[in-house]
Amino acid sequence: MSERTDSDDASSERDGAQHAVGAGSGERADPAAVTDTFTLLSDETRVRILAALADAGEEAVRFSDLRSRVDVTDSGQFNYHLDRLRGELVAKTDDGYALTESGRAVARLL
Repeated sequence: MSERTDSDDASSERDGAQHAVGAGSGERADPAAVTDTFTLLSDETRVRILAALADAGEEAVRFSDLRSRVDVTDSGQFNYHLDRLRGELVAKTDDGYALTESGRAVARLL
């Protein structure tokens, strides 16, 4: 039996998030994906990251500015939580970080 790592968990949570939000009209979200998305949102820092990006609107936010807005002093800890959200909910752009379409849908629920 193989052991799962945090990066395995993050990858499956990100993959599952795409099936939990933004489903087409009349299409029901995958229950396992919904659970994965809620697991991602079970940490206050991650929720604050989504809220800060939602407040920025369509504008990308640089790492240091985002960390300041979320008020996390430990850059490693902040990077860990941001990385857990990257993929389906948060995208890294040339200008910084921004919510994906699915991320905006989740942020509207917060």
